[in-house]
Amino acid sequence: MSCAPGPQALKGVAVAEGGSTIGSQLGRRIRALRETLALTQEELAEKAAISVSYLSMIERAQRTPHLETLVSLSAALGITLSQLFIEPHEPTADDIPLFAYLATLRLGRKDLDALLGVAQAMFDGKS
Repeated sequence: MSCAPGPQALKGVAVAEGGSTIGSQLGRRIRALRETLALTQEELAEKAAISVSYLSMIERAQRTPHLETLVSLSAALGITLSQLFIEPHEPTADDIPLFAYLATLRLGRKDLDALLGVAQAMFDGKS
């Protein structure tokens, strides 16, 4: 008896050239989040402790990452693992943590100091 799924179990599972549809969506999602954060492939690969070529292959759906790699990538992107798979729309500032969003703005020191002052005034005395 075979443990392989039968044709009925695979109905509706599309496979694109170079990888599965899910792999393509995941790769596009990782790339979109990386670009939203203004990270190069080199920077994200370093943060996730993987090679640039492996990240490139993931983004192009040529390789399917292991769970440990997905955990590393999601942490490097500042999101939870589940957020890597949900909301396949174009990422916005609401999809990424505050610090990552601020990093995309490329603010100068004076602007950062002003933002910090506003935040401190807003939350002063709150624990």
